[in-house]
Amino acid sequence: AWAVGIPRHLKVYPVDVKLIWPITKVRGKPRKHHVPDILSIAAEQMLASAKWKTVSWRSGTKGRLKARFAAVRVRTADGPPQ
Repeated sequence: AWAVGIPRHLKVYPVDVKLIWPITKVRGKPRKHHVPDILSIAAEQMLASAKWKTVSWRSGTKGRLKARFAAVRVRTADGPPQ
């Protein structure tokens, strides 16, 4: 079981993102790092199409404690901006 909370503005990639070598010009230094094949998006945008589920975990002083949760596998976009 995993429980992870991330900020809604954090940039993420779908789990199936591929790293590719960018097309380079004939002149200049060759690239040292791969780049993702798609652009990153905000986590909030990724969760917009997710299936949300209401979960209740215990009774509190004012009734049952419950909240909505969604689970989506993502990769964080923590590299240089695209």
